Amino acid sequence: MKILGIIGTILGAIAGILGGYLQFVLVPAREIAMARWNTSPYEAYIGSAQHQMDMRAMEAVIDFGPIVMLTGIIAFLLSIIPAIKKHNIAWIGVGLGLIMFFLGAAHGTQMFS
Repeated sequence: MKILGIIGTILGAIAGILGGYLQFVLVPAREIAMARWNTSPYEAYIGSAQHQMDMRAMEAVIDFGPIVMLTGIIAFLLSIIPAIKKHNIAWIGVGLGLIMFFLGAAHGTQMFS
């Protein structure tokens, strides 16, 4: 059980790294793309190369969010049983998994819109 808790904690750490990339790289890139979308002249912007890059930046958050969400829930599921069996390291995996699940759900779905 202790090994399962360690695996869940490592997976929770990986989910944390993915969640950090989502929160601190992809979300600001989406905000910049949305600002450019709102301030650009419509006729010159639609169909341009910049418009296509901005659309990819906006879609990246929605595409990457479920990856973070699923990684977090797997870390949670792998860690919860060892945590109940009194292996303290597994509580780190439970916490990280739960946090990353909600972070991925917030950005990758319409859960909090």
